[in-house]
Amino acid sequence: MKKAIFIFLLMALPIPFIMGQTDSTKAVSPKSMGEIKTLFNRDDHPIKVGFVVGPDAAFTQFKGRDVFLLGMSMGVILDHFFTVGLAGYGIINPGNLWYDNIKDGKGGYLYGGYGGLKLEFRVLPKSPVHLNFPILIGGGGLVYNDWKWQNNNDNNHSGESLDWDGFFVVEPGVMMELNLLKFMRLDVGVSYRYTPDLNLMNTSSGLINNFNANIGLRFGKF
Repeated sequence: MKKAIFIFLLMALPIPFIMGQTDSTKAVSPKSMGEIKTLFNRDDHPIKVGFVVGPDAAFTQFKGRDVFLLGMSMGVILDHFFTVGLAGYGIINPGNLWYDNIKDGKGGYLYGGYGGLKLEFRVLPKSPVHLNFPILIGGGGLVYNDWKWQNNNDNNHSGESLDWDGFFVVEPGVMMELNLLKFMRLDVGVSYRYTPDLNLMNTSSGLINNFNANIGLRFGKF
């Protein structure tokens, strides 16, 4: 009997040590040995998600004529560095864009805009001043319209669309971003707009290919 008890004690002594080793292993291992690890949801570095929205303004030129663009952009911020969103811009001073001899000797004002998918990558986004590299990929449309204001009591107006075209656009840029407040940023920088397939009557295919001087405000959770 004593011999049996002695053997039992010898067998039982390693158990606390083994349990301690098991607990220690659990402390440094994943929640489950069978859990699938992914790039976008890791235990050691969960992806933080924010959002941004704000107005944009830009100055550019179409063949030497001053053009002002106004627009809006919005998106989802992933881990402070990347933004995936949408943006759109429109011409706000078509009265400055009169072009002669578009169709049958008639001239017209140029109206239109463009927009699409906007991707951004930031360098040192938590720094008070940092760089942002956006690129817009999308499309737009331009139209020549001969608006004629009529002299009557109703101030009605009529006009004729002389020609229009849709186009593909890509616009990369570089922006300096200033963290003004926790929820507000200021963007200032330049971009280059390229449209390879613009096709309007009596108009250069590169009419709107040019640099933009940009400024914008950003509101959101950064």
